[in-house]
Amino acid sequence: SRIQVQYLRFEFMYYEPQVKAGEDIRILDLTDRSNPGLPDQDFWLFDDANVVLMNYETDGTQLDRVLLDGDVQQYREWRRLAVAESVPFAEYVKEYGWQ
Repeated sequence: SRIQVQYLRFEFMYYEPQVKAGEDIRILDLTDRSNPGLPDQDFWLFDDANVVLMNYETDGTQLDRVLLDGDVQQYREWRRLAVAESVPFAEYVKEYGWQ
C-alpha cells in the first residue's frame, strides 16, 4: 500500500489545480520497484540549458540551490528517463487516490 504522509497530501493538494491549469505533473512511485537509474540529487532543468541543484538536510529542510557550472547533458538524460518511467498525476491519483 502507498504511505500517505502529511507532506505528500499537502503536495498533492497543490498539484491538483496545477494539473487542471495545464501543468504536466508526473509521479514516479518507487514503492514496488527499483530506481530506474535516477540520481538521489534533486535538480531543476531550465530551458534544456541550465541546471539548479537542490540541496536538502536529511529531514527535508532545504539547504541551498546551486547553479551547475558544467555540462547539462546527463541531466537532460535523467529528465528523459524520469518522464518515460513516470505516470501523469491524474492517472496516479485515479489508481491510488491521495486523500
